[in-house]
Amino acid sequence: MEELTITADFDEDARVWVAVDDRLGLATEAESLEVLAYKLREMLKELVELNLGQTTGPVRFTLVSRRTLEAFA
Repeated sequence: MEELTITADFDEDARVWVAVDDRLGLATEAESLEVLAYKLREMLKELVELNLGQTTGPVRFTLVSRRTLEAFA
């Protein structure tokens, strides 16, 4: 299986990192990137099996984070 790329966006209002991937049926959030990465490690294998029909080998993924910030004036 090819490596997955999961993108996490920071929700300023909720103060959490959010990862969504419709192809995988993924929707999860966490207060930190470290916790989000842990949750993804726990759930991705099962989501790949259920939604992509692939059951062999480990699931490798890259977690990309995006957060909009403003520079100091």
